[in-house]
Amino acid sequence: MSDSKKVNLIGKIAKFPKNTSAKNAYNFLENIKINKKKLWYFIIEKEIIEKDNKFEELQVIKYNNKEGINCRTFVESLAEHYKLDPVMYNHINNLIIDGSENFSIIRNIPNIEIKGKSLISILTENIIQLLYK
Repeated sequence: MSDSKKVNLIGKIAKFPKNTSAKNAYNFLENIKINKKKLWYFIIEKEIIEKDNKFEELQVIKYNNKEGINCRTFVESLAEHYKLDPVMYNHINNLIIDGSENFSIIRNIPNIEIKGKSLISILTENIIQLLYK
């Protein structure tokens, strides 16, 4: 990957550049022969443009399928936590969460800022912080 498209490694998590395909991310990890005991998850942010609307999507994917959390349950729990925050409620309530034990996709993330940060950045940072523990 070029310098402008670096993979950030944070604990047992790899955060890939925006709009990387999950298949390419997985193949990259396999090609560099990263140990699945050292890397459990990878995360990808995507930008989706439908008609005249721009939304974002966040993918959380297990790389080590024998360790770690149930991705879908984890993301659904995080969304329920956010719904307790009046500032976040309206934005979180319209998200679409899809997936299984091995991956989760948060769809329909509006391209908005809350307290100076984009919603997708807030979600990504919080997921990384929680998975890092």
